[in-house]
Amino acid sequence: MALVRLLCYLQLLPVAVLSFTCITSYDIRCHHGRVPAFRAANDDESSFSESLSQRIAEVRESESAFVSGLQNRVNKIVEADELDTVMSSKDANNNTVVELPVVTLDALLPNQKLQGTTTDPTFCNFLCKLGLGGSFVMTSINNRQRRIRRFGVVAKIELVDVDANSDSNNNFCPTSVTFCIAGSKRRCEILGPKERMKTRIGRWRRSYDPDGEESRLGWGLESFVDSAKEVPNSDNTEDCSESSDTKWTNSRVRIIDDDEEDANASAEAVAKATQIVPLIEQWIALASNQLTYDNVDVVARTRRKSGQPGLTVDAAALLRRVQREIGQRPPPELPTALALWGSALINPLPALGVATELRGAVLEAEGATNKLAILERGLIKSINNLNGSRPLNM
Repeated sequence: MALVRLLCYLQLLPVAVLSFTCITSYDIRCHHGRVPAFRAANDDESSFSESLSQRIAEVRESESAFVSGLQNRVNKIVEADELDTVMSSKDANNNTVVELPVVTLDALLPNQKLQGTTTDPTFCNFLCKLGLGGSFVMTSINNRQRRIRRFGVVAKIELVDVDANSDSNNNFCPTSVTFCIAGSKRRCEILGPKERMKTRIGRWRRSYDPDGEESRLGWGLESFVDSAKEVPNSDNTEDCSESSDTKWTNSRVRIIDDDEEDANASAEAVAKATQIVPLIEQWIALASNQLTYDNVDVVARTRRKSGQPGLTVDAAALLRRVQREIGQRPPPELPTALALWGSALINPLPALGVATELRGAVLEAEGATNKLAILERGLIKSINNLNGSRPLNM
């Protein structure tokens, strides 16, 4: 309605300006009861009319840009909805394969939210071009093998707040972007050869900085961890045709169906999940209690100062917020969902720093039982740290 009113206003305004100009084109003055004398408007009045007309033109131009931007945002949302539909369908091989850009940033898990601000020019441009609701694959580095993990999550942009300038050609130049990126409920596997796989993806490297002073996002061929099994139709063309490291390309990814994995869960996995639930409750009780961190033997990366009690964050408030974001704890009958949920809880964003990093390993692990085993070890280590019996070696 506000847009309609603005359009009506802009249509009627020239008429009002014309009438006002006609009225102000004469100056009425009374001289001691004489008949008023009329004279033509002076230069100041003409200048005023020209200025007002110019302002009307600027408002119309601004309104046009607003409508164009609004339409562009609507188009982005439509594209996001269409992608969701595609990711919900399966092909003849019972697989869902889509093409998305891949960025190595964090071992994000489903429903986790990564928030921050970036001045990296390539990342700023990437977020702005994808826009609100845009999707890409977020994966991470396997530090032991120093290669990229094949498994990640489809991430969706929930917030893009841009500080920008215009260059000499009036092009949009983002200088800083505040963002919120949420891990969707869809895990995925980046497709490619079983061994020695290389695919063009985004990664932060110092070589992408023209001055070589800091790591910057750029696109190039990266080596991936070898796969334990062959995936049908897993070819991923190594696109070397794009020479610019600031231009991204898409990679073929397979969407992983967690519901299907849980539907075929073994009795062993369900039993293991049942055993883990009390450990999760014990961990929450310890990690949420500020008195826990009065014990200086408890290792926490968020301590105000090493060897002194207290944290820089409110642990209870942080964990309450994280639980709202990741949702209710899945029941043991959904062991894969429980393993992912538990890992997102003890490795929250922003980090609390009282547990070893599990998320990447859980994403790579095959099957619910292996995922739960990683979570169980992480919970026990973290509980021993929080109760002061065995501090973490981080």
